[in-house]
Formats: sequence, C-alpha cells, structure tokens
Amino acid sequence: MADSPGAGTPAPRRVNVTFSPPTPNGDLHLGHLAGPVLNSDICARSQKVLGHDVAFATSTDDNQTYVVTTAERLGVTPEALIQDALDSVTKSLELAGVDVDLFERPDDDYTAFVRSFFTRLWEHGAFDLREVELPYDPDSGEYKAEAFVTGLCPTCLAHARAGVCEACGLYNLPGALLPVSDTASALPRRAVSIWVLDLERHRSLITNWYRTTDVQLRPDLAKVVADTLAGRLPYIPITYPTTWGITVEWDGPGIQPQAINAWPEIYVGHLYWMQQARLDTGAEYDELVQFIGIDNGFYNAFVYVTLALLAARHGMPVHLPRTRTLTNQYYMLEGRKFSTSKGDVRWARDYLESVGRDRARFVLALTSPELQRAEFSEPIAADTIAARFDTPLATIAEGLGTLTGRHVDTTPSPWWDAALQASRRRFEDAYRLENFSVRRAAEAVALHLEVLALRCARIQLDDASDVCGALRFLWALRTLAWPVTPDLAEHISAAFAGPSTVGKAPLLADLAVTPENSFRGLTVPAAPLTAAP
Repeated sequence: MADSPGAGTPAPRRVNVTFSPPTPNGDLHLGHLAGPVLNSDICARSQKVLGHDVAFATSTDDNQTYVVTTAERLGVTPEALIQDALDSVTKSLELAGVDVDLFERPDDDYTAFVRSFFTRLWEHGAFDLREVELPYDPDSGEYKAEAFVTGLCPTCLAHARAGVCEACGLYNLPGALLPVSDTASALPRRAVSIWVLDLERHRSLITNWYRTTDVQLRPDLAKVVADTLAGRLPYIPITYPTTWGITVEWDGPGIQPQAINAWPEIYVGHLYWMQQARLDTGAEYDELVQFIGIDNGFYNAFVYVTLALLAARHGMPVHLPRTRTLTNQYYMLEGRKFSTSKGDVRWARDYLESVGRDRARFVLALTSPELQRAEFSEPIAADTIAARFDTPLATIAEGLGTLTGRHVDTTPSPWWDAALQASRRRFEDAYRLENFSVRRAAEAVALHLEVLALRCARIQLDDASDVCGALRFLWALRTLAWPVTPDLAEHISAAFAGPSTVGKAPLLADLAVTPENSFRGLTVPAAPLTAAP
C-alpha cells in the first residue's frame, strides 16, 4: 500500500534498504555521502518514521580490482588497505549519523555463500563458457581486466575503465576500450575462456520483468535500460582468469584459476548482508530499496535483475520483492567528478568535523545530485547553511524564549493548524518511496524553519491557541526532520524534556501527541551541532 497524504496510516511493511558497498580503497568523500550513503540513511530513517520494519545493511566491496590497483599505487598490501579503509569508513558513517544496522567486510561465511550461489546457477546452466580476448601482460603472465584497464569508451569516447563507462553508464565488453598509450588497454590481446552471463539469451526474462513491474525508474536509469534494450544485449563476465576475489573450480583441475567478477557479486552480497541484518536466512520482505550512483546502473538494471530471476526460476531461496533502484548523478568538485582513485576529493570526515553533522547532512541533502549533476562549492554551502539553517534556528531559539514554561495544552489556532498540515504533506511527499527525494526532504526542513522563524516574533503571548500552535509546530519538527537532521530532533526533544530520539524513530502516527512537559527553551549551539551518540 502506498504511503500517501490523507490516505490514513498505511499497513506496516518490511523494507530492506542498502547502498552500493564502498570499495575499500580509501575513506568516504562527499560524493559518496551526498549520493548513495546519505540518501539511503534518510530513506531508512523516513520509513521508520512512517512505521515500517526496516533493515539497513551493506558491506565493503573487498573483491574489486580497484583495491589491488590502489594498493599497488600506495605501496601497501591489499589486506592492509582494506582494513584501514574499513576502519575509516566505519568512523565516517558514525560521524555522519548513518544509522546502518550492519556494516561489515566479507568473511569466510560470506565467501561460501557467494560461491554456492554462483555455483548453483552454473550447475543449472545459467552461464556460458566463452572465449574472449583480454589485454595480456607477457611480463607478468597476467590477464588484465576491470580497474587494470583504462581507455576510451567505445560508445561515448569518455575516459573509462573496463566494465561500465561512468560517463554514459553503458557497458563495454572486455577488451573493447579504445587503447590509450602506456595503459593496459594498449597491451596485446590474448584469447582465454571465461564464464559469462549472456543477457541476450535471457532477454525475454528481462523484458517481462520491466513490462510487469509497477516501479518507475528515475530518468537516468530509464535511459540506460532503454538504450541497452535497443540493441543486442551484451554478455557479462561472471569469472575472470585471476586469483583476486572468490575463486571457483568449474573448469576442473589443472586449469588456470578463475575468480567471480566482483560486480555481479554485489547482488549476492546484498542478499547475504540483509539476511544477517534481519538475523533470518529466510526472512521475507516487501520492498528492497537500493541506492546507487548511475555508474552502477547497468549492473543493477540488468545483471542483478537477471541473477535474481534465474535464481528464483531454479528454485533457489531468493525473494523477488518490489525493487526500487534509486540512482544519483555525480557530485562535482570544481567541475570534476569526485574520485578517490584520481585524488579529486573533499573527505567526508573532514567536512563533517568542520561544519557539524546536521549542517552537513542538511546542505548535502539539499544539493544532492539525485536527478542531475550538482556542484559542491564550500563557500556556497557555507552561505546556504547560514541562511537556511543557522539563522532561522537562532531566530527561533530567541523568539520562542519568551514561551519558556508554557505547555502545549490548547487547540492550536487555525493558522498554525493549516501550516502544520501543509508542512506534514511536504515531508510525507518527500518520504514516500514512490517519489522519494532527499532534496525535497531538506527543502521541507528549511521551509518549516523559515515559517517558524518568520512567525515566532509575532506570537501573541496572551493567545493560548497561538502559543500552543507555535510550540506544537516546533515539536512536530522533532518527528518530521529526524530523517534529515537527527541531532536537531534530539535538541527539540530536550527542549520539552521529551523521550530521546537517539536510536529510536519518533513515529508520524504519534505526531498529534503533544509533549507532556513544558517548554524549557531551545538550545542551539553556535558551534557545530553536537552529535548525538
């Protein structure tokens, strides 16, 4: 049942939320945070506010070849890089208030789960053995693929790595990049047999899925789907001739080892980590919401869908819930895409420490590149925070200071009642999964603050309905803004000596319940808002 304003309280649903597992080749930068990471956290929190049963989990993406290339560049071992990145990302998630139920790294149980999943599909004939040409380094005797290979995209001519082009979002076949001198793309090609998922063989399965689903894709992902379906669907390597990653022994003894491609592995990882988060390997759920950058769109739209459908067809224990893949475009830093591997970054932790958690969450949500590219400018971000968050909050704290000791014990005036209903509708519209938007959610926070700041200086102290209306409008923000600015919600709770919101979502269904205690004044520190534990 859809969450829609005026439709009453919807029946609780079991919702799983995840974001693309970060590659452990560095800490989170603002592009990660403003995109999938913060979007998924606000989504998970908002669904809790709406009363749903939410599991929110992901892991590091240890088996990506980016780990190896970065470790080589830094002169460290891949294991040392992974562990350092896990520690750094975990701290950054905590600092950002990303309230994930589970954030781990692959272990032996995970490896066995992934290997078993792909092996069972292989046993059912889901994959084809195909001879392909890959760049080959005769000096090391190694085939090169994915992050080891750079060149020009054969579709749009942008600089790309093997796999998916970050510029156009379309897949490029192994060895298809246009060579650039002194890179692996310029190495000689050598034929080798690998296992592939031939998407064209499963075209009817894929097209039927998109024909029957009621989930509307965001425009950028819809274009990737339409452009890909317009031609022959590519085959996707399921294995590569390498020992990096989860190896399989499908070709028998004496054959060069093959490892599962880390990109298809991500789908199976989502299955595993969600089971761990719910502590139930057979846990069914109603909806899967996954947040990704558009550069991961092809895999989600085609590879993950096909793997899920094939697993269900062959009787494997997977569920096919309503699935929403919410993409974001790129966050730009002075005209360049944020990139850990290229050094174009503003580290999330540094920014969070400099401006404070709520301020960072607010401005990054307000400027999130959810539908189109967005530019991060620190001076503009600072001006936005000052004008739309700090200043109205300071005005509210000062203006409502005269109401200290007053209770919300009278019916609000019609003006305040209408204002609250309008603001609630804005938040509900932003939080509904059918058109979820962190930008609209942050805008709703800003407008709620703006209205209260403009009105609080004119409150009639001798009019109980006006006083109670203003206090109730502030109290409502404790619930409505909790997904975006959780520390502000906790400050509002403290202003009424109300129940803590740390780790416990205030429910939209309880919005009409007024605080039991009198208003004690809203404390808004001039320094970055104190991060609640």
